[in-house]
Amino acid sequence: MRKYIKEFTVPYYDSDKNGTAYPASLLAYMEETSSFHSDDLGVGVDELRKKNYGWMLNRWNVSLHRYPKVREKIFVETLATGFDKFYATREFVIYDTDKSIIGQATTLWIFLDIVRKRPIRIPKEFYEAYNIVNENQPPYDFYNFNFEFATETSIDFHVRKTDIDYNNHVNNVKYLNWMLEVIPDEVDNDYYLTEFDIQYKKEIKLGDLIESSISEGMTRDDKRIYLHKINTIDSNDVNTYGRTVWKKR
Repeated sequence: MRKYIKEFTVPYYDSDKNGTAYPASLLAYMEETSSFHSDDLGVGVDELRKKNYGWMLNRWNVSLHRYPKVREKIFVETLATGFDKFYATREFVIYDTDKSIIGQATTLWIFLDIVRKRPIRIPKEFYEAYNIVNENQPPYDFYNFNFEFATETSIDFHVRKTDIDYNNHVNNVKYLNWMLEVIPDEVDNDYYLTEFDIQYKKEIKLGDLIESSISEGMTRDDKRIYLHKINTIDSNDVNTYGRTVWKKR
């Protein structure tokens, strides 16, 4: 398996009122690193499009131990860890200049025929590019979102042009921002986001009206836990599920 490392310096526009990086900014850094990694191996987005191939992000599991400050230099390390038919897992580690780990993430991706929009088996050349040896690797144990969802609070959003990315749908990072908008102010002020899970179910497009909902928070030790749901209002389809865990500052 081939690792790839990319350096970032946190700019002001990626930071919050406390002078630390937004959670969504860290997601964006990880996605950017995975993109550079694939480009470096000759299997980046542009090369895939020539063959009508593409990757769809399906899952995030993220743990954050602290948030880097404005102008702080950090490093994001990534590698593809396993392929299974049309599924792939990729892992990330974020660390600082002292080599202390700031955060970690595991992602699940689905390989697609982008014309038919259907999953297809990952071609053999991708095993060679990423140096993947283990086919049929057991899937990572992601959070199970099989639950009854009771909405406590929700906010509506109109999908804007700036929400759309290179793949002509809402960028994955935007969903996390929509989830966090519904978090109560007292939690946002007194706690920090230390862990979250996201499952993408159905894409959202320009002009859609969506609802971001949150369940009643649960308290466990010094943490607050919320379940999230994003759905398009016109169809009531669930587009995304989420779970956020907040720790006392």
